[in-house]
Amino acid sequence: MSNMRLASVAGMLIAGVLVFPCGPARACNVPVFRYALERWPPAPYEVLVFHCGPLAAADQEALEHLRKLGRTADPFAPIALRTVDLNYTDDAEAQQLWQSHQGATLPWIIARYPHYIGVTEPFFGGPLTQEVAARLLDSPVRRRIARDLLEGQTAVFVLLESVAREKDDAAAALLEKELKRLSEELKVPDLSPGQWDDPVYDAQGPPMLRIAFSVVRLARTAPEERAFVQMLLGPGVPEALAQGPVVFPFFGRGRALCAIPQADLSPERLEAECEFLVGPCSCIVKDQSPGLDMLMAVDWDAALEGQPSAIPVVDPPPVTGTSEFASGKPEPTIGWDAWRMVRRAVAAVIIGFGVLTVIVMVWRKRRERKST
Repeated sequence: MSNMRLASVAGMLIAGVLVFPCGPARACNVPVFRYALERWPPAPYEVLVFHCGPLAAADQEALEHLRKLGRTADPFAPIALRTVDLNYTDDAEAQQLWQSHQGATLPWIIARYPHYIGVTEPFFGGPLTQEVAARLLDSPVRRRIARDLLEGQTAVFVLLESVAREKDDAAAALLEKELKRLSEELKVPDLSPGQWDDPVYDAQGPPMLRIAFSVVRLARTAPEERAFVQMLLGPGVPEALAQGPVVFPFFGRGRALCAIPQADLSPERLEAECEFLVGPCSCIVKDQSPGLDMLMAVDWDAALEGQPSAIPVVDPPPVTGTSEFASGKPEPTIGWDAWRMVRRAVAAVIIGFGVLTVIVMVWRKRRERKST
């Protein structure tokens, strides 16, 4: 893999081009950030565990920790877990991947990005221990991001700090000032009756639809955040990200919209990103939207149903927020269970319609062939 390819993850986040072509999609008045929270399950990360023969008891416990999230029967599990016994495997690609990790000792964890971005180079590797497995899947900053998003934040701006405190403080001050202004000025699209024909969407369902932003500072050197930092930067880190503070806007179910290096951080850039998130969603397919899903140990569906155990309570990292500047006050909401039942029913109808469409298309093609 070329150096340019290695730098593609962080580089594409800087350019905001982690978006893939799909067929045409209708426009709707649902804000992008709300549509993403309700409809876009994160793509699974690939996690491989290399070993030789049976695992020791402690190693097996660490593997079970990974398996709890790598549920094979769940298509929306956060990770796709695979164990590779090097004594027996005939998987040439897996063998080559292991051989590329000089100095690694078995058993060993390797983590890679979701397949859809096309980057096979791992972003993380470490020994199979409870601590390493836990930090790969979860961290205080990721929990704070998830909690803010599930409470109705439009976006969480993660400030990846540099080694220069004055630069970090200046970036944080700019974020605070501009996000306060934008939370007061931006408005959600008009949701008047008749302008949105999908009964699944409910602007008053939990969490309440509102404009609110928060800022979370992330230290590059925090041991508990090492996997998350490596996930954000990726292999072959571009110089723009290796130096100075970098801002990552998060929305939906833990999706990083882009990477904004210090040189590009301005009121105009922040306004453009926020306007996109607050603006009407023009895509039904998630991959038509820019961004990259991040690995988080969160059961988003369970959390949206009101199960508090989906996000364990921990001491949050140092955070500065602008949620108090959110426009509007909470309004009465309908029951989430009722909303979920409607969503499932509509999803079934959509799937059935899609199958019917394919059948009709095949029938027409066969008819055309016969007529010729």
